[in-house]
Amino acid sequence: MKKLLFSLIALGLIISAQAQTSMGGKKKSIAVRFNALDFGTGEKVQNGSIGSVLNAKQWGQYASTTKSLGVNYTSQYTDQVDIFANFDLGITRKPLYAPNALRRSNEDVMTSVESGVNIKMFKGDFRVNPYVTAGLGVRSFAFRDYSAYAPVGLGLQIKTCKGSNLNITTTYSTKMSKSFVPSYNYGVSYSFLLN
Repeated sequence: MKKLLFSLIALGLIISAQAQTSMGGKKKSIAVRFNALDFGTGEKVQNGSIGSVLNAKQWGQYASTTKSLGVNYTSQYTDQVDIFANFDLGITRKPLYAPNALRRSNEDVMTSVESGVNIKMFKGDFRVNPYVTAGLGVRSFAFRDYSAYAPVGLGLQIKTCKGSNLNITTTYSTKMSKSFVPSYNYGVSYSFLLN
């Protein structure tokens, strides 16, 4: 597990270093993020299928999600590709557990660090630009239980004033380590241009 975590961190640093050396006049931004993580639906889909969860009307509601706040740093790599890094922090009562372990229901701190790419549909400066997002991440519960995952999903970038953007994303965090509980992540962020 330590080798996997080290590999993920090293990959994130390499991507960031590559992005900084090739940036030139490209845009860089920092964003404030709000996320709602749906662990219940992620588990149901993992044990069945999306179709069975939708047919049984078992999709999680907003009230049952775990909320988190975070920061996002994004650098433009090309006109259609952005490289990002996220850091999120939340307090949760939802257990993050391995299938054979005892469940924890105490309220504790959950953190996650992600790095990845957003591939936009359109080149250039469009008012609304859909994108596909993919990356690698590490989530920790109570700074003890670490697990790796790969968030994959869709997003929508909406231009606002003076280079700022509103981003709406939906991702599914797929399991990359045994102790990870999959989740659907619904996020909204507002970014401010740095250069």
